[in-house]
Amino acid sequence: MMETWIRVQISQPSTWRGLFLVLTAGLGISISPEMQNALPNLAIAALGVWEALRKGNRFGEPGA
Repeated sequence: MMETWIRVQISQPSTWRGLFLVLTAGLGISISPEMQNALPNLAIAALGVWEALRKGNRFGEPGA
């Protein structure tokens, strides 16, 4: 259930805009527009690695 929520959140542009605002305002970190465009793809790739490495019970079962 939590994984489904995370997948939905990382696919939304508003989530990424909010993270960039927090980083910029709260921590004083500046991220180039090119990096902002690349980070969602990196997060999706990281989720793919997680899915590939985690142990599942049956093929095709979500959250297995």
